[in-house]
Amino acid sequence: FISGTASIDNKGNILYPENIKRQTLRMLENVGALLKEADMDFTNIGMMIVYLRDIADYTTVKNMFDDKFKNSSCIIVNASVCRPGWLIEMECMGVRDIVNKQFKTF
Repeated sequence: FISGTASIDNKGNILYPENIKRQTLRMLENVGALLKEADMDFTNIGMMIVYLRDIADYTTVKNMFDDKFKNSSCIIVNASVCRPGWLIEMECMGVRDIVNKQFKTF
């Protein structure tokens, strides 16, 4: 589970204030790095919730996510996000196949 990820650098500084496209791309770069730490990638994302400070950015962000995520469910909501400089924040859940021999297959 990845929670509260946004457009920040490795010291927590906000990057690309007032630029929704650049913040979205940086946020996705950060999510990609976190997924990689768990030996996963964007194809492992099962669901996402994206929080937008300004609903006017909805179409831009929706189009960016539609292009990148063909098979993941994504909920985009208008909400205040954690820090005043963030225009977008997301949480997501990575899913991978794990075989547990204690449970029989259906």
